[in-house]
Amino acid sequence: MKKIVFAYALISAGSAASGVTNLNRTGIKHAPIPLPNFCKPLNKFCEHVAISIVSNFIGCFFLATLAVHDVIWLSKH
Repeated sequence: MKKIVFAYALISAGSAASGVTNLNRTGIKHAPIPLPNFCKPLNKFCEHVAISIVSNFIGCFFLATLAVHDVIWLSKH
């Protein structure tokens, strides 16, 4: 059960991070004070954030696979 809760927390964190990163890449034009595209001057940082988000989703996939494997193992014993 703890693995599933942790997987949901990983999915939630990755989704929030990807939304904020998307806003940083495109800029925020609909805000009262429009914000520019932050990834133009901070390109290397945005690339590292994107890599960490992809790693987060890959880790979540492996954790979910492990949880399913545990359920199958428990059902056989």
